[in-house]
Amino acid sequence: MGALRSHFRNEARTLAGLWLYLRRRKDGIDGDAVAVPYGSNGKAIFIVFAMVSLVEAGLFWLIDLGPFADLLLLVLGVYSVLLIFGVYAGTVVRPHVISSREVRIRYSSFYDVRIPRENIVSLRHLKESHDPAKAKAFRDETWLSHDNYYETNLVVELREPVTVTRPLGKTESVRVVKFTADDPKAAVEVYERLGVDRV
Repeated sequence: MGALRSHFRNEARTLAGLWLYLRRRKDGIDGDAVAVPYGSNGKAIFIVFAMVSLVEAGLFWLIDLGPFADLLLLVLGVYSVLLIFGVYAGTVVRPHVISSREVRIRYSSFYDVRIPRENIVSLRHLKESHDPAKAKAFRDETWLSHDNYYETNLVVELREPVTVTRPLGKTESVRVVKFTADDPKAAVEVYERLGVDRV
């Protein structure tokens, strides 16, 4: 039951992200917080998925399954396209966030991990490519957020483990987080500058 509830919560957050996107708003940017975008390279793949869903819905519409089935398939096709655009919109309206208080690592509506600065040993730029056949999201207390074609360019090392909640509710304890930002060098500069401002 927990996984089903998490699934519907993710769908609701996905559609909420689409609404924020249409209103040109971002979530979680307040005070001295700086948005760190990460989704620019994935836009094309979302467009492809959306087009495939539309074509699929159109093909089902051509098959005469009766008015009720046709209408149901059309509604499901449109809803799937909305969800696809909602996931993309979530990568725009829910960027990573760096502030004087925390580093917040997110991916659309699926992940949102807040790490207090006091718990961070280092945040550094390190570009890595991970083998898709071997890469796992969680391994040896490392969270590999490989949402960008199995490439990461930032690494956060922690003093104490933090809990990461998976999209369907399961939790993992991690000490290292590897993730992606569109401009990793700028992200490190912001992290260091805000760290100095706190002293």
